[in-house]
Amino acid sequence: MNRHDSERVAGILARAGWRETREAREADAVIFMTCCVREGAENRVYGHLGDLKTMKQENPGLVIAVGGCMAQKEGERLLERVPHLDLVFGTHQFTGIAELLEEAGREPLSMTGLNGFELGGLPLSRRESFRAWVPITSGCNNYCSYCIVPMVRGVEKSRPRKEILAEVVGLVREGATEINLLGQNVNSYGRDICGRPVFDELLREMDARFPNVWLRFVTSHPRDFSDHIIEAIADCDSVCEHIHLPIQAGSDRVLELMNRGYTKDYFLGRIARLRERVPGCTISTDILLAFPGETEEDFLETLDAVERSAFDSAFTFIYSPREGTPAARLPDSLPRQVKQERFERLQERLRSLTLESNRRDEGRTLEVLVEGPSAKNPAVLTARTRHHKIVNFPGDPELAGRRVMVVVEKAGLWSMQGSLAG
Repeated sequence: MNRHDSERVAGILARAGWRETREAREADAVIFMTCCVREGAENRVYGHLGDLKTMKQENPGLVIAVGGCMAQKEGERLLERVPHLDLVFGTHQFTGIAELLEEAGREPLSMTGLNGFELGGLPLSRRESFRAWVPITSGCNNYCSYCIVPMVRGVEKSRPRKEILAEVVGLVREGATEINLLGQNVNSYGRDICGRPVFDELLREMDARFPNVWLRFVTSHPRDFSDHIIEAIADCDSVCEHIHLPIQAGSDRVLELMNRGYTKDYFLGRIARLRERVPGCTISTDILLAFPGETEEDFLETLDAVERSAFDSAFTFIYSPREGTPAARLPDSLPRQVKQERFERLQERLRSLTLESNRRDEGRTLEVLVEGPSAKNPAVLTARTRHHKIVNFPGDPELAGRRVMVVVEKAGLWSMQGSLAG
């Protein structure tokens, strides 16, 4: 979502006559689009802002702006904490970014009203011609006890289906061959419009209208990951065989404290049903460790759920309290060394599962979408399979954005090595 917001902001500024530069010292404005789901992301923003203090002193006309979720959460406190900051704009304010930059050039400004906004008709400045990010909902109604998103993004609102399809038509016309549908919970798409979720219907319509496009989506909420959606994934050739389904914890007691709305057995049932209907699909997840009150028994339940789910990859985090959430009021007496020890135990098992998953692809010939030259070696191309695995192989940079067949020769933990087939 951050990447998409950044493309929207860049597109709106380009339409207003601004030109993007990659060199901060050449800029009239520097904009940070931020996340506040975890404390580490906020700390990195403060580090980047500190790095710009000298540049601001050398060029007082430079406008420094912070937008997105962290801006929505902190508001004017950001201006107080960072005196050389000029503009704070929230998640519903980026459509007016050109005017806000002009105003902030005269005096510091904070705009964080959740007054609603429409995504239709806004320009985009896309980073990749072959890949596009399309939000289908904004906001969230789940109110997980640890999560700040509903407070900074607002209530869930679905985009009209015609508007989504019209945007995808334009993106495909411009050369996009991979479409990523976005939402805090894509599975509940349409509930506010139709009175019931219709995400499965959207998938089927997109599959029928754009058969040559790879279709992905994030993020799914296990509670709303229905049989209708699983059947749509199984039936639609364009939907890639990779699903991100955050479990967060394996203990029913902790899941209830998190207000996740499902049990461990229910989650495992969703995994089993998905693997039954979509054989060979890869499943990634999110796991939040050391939630307040987590015991060793709770942690072992999470390890068991990981083992039984056989996740292909996972994003793991140690819980950090977010001001204003119910979980932030819970006592947290778990020693730091215990949190770290559990994190390392979990990571060790997850790494072995990921390596096992990647090794199953050794010797296989897979279709990949080439992303471009590797950052480490320009003579090597980086590509991604339908199962969302990275494959690096020697090739011509002109292949960027194209689909090719690659033989996987060696699997590693983070990526696989291969060569062009034939």
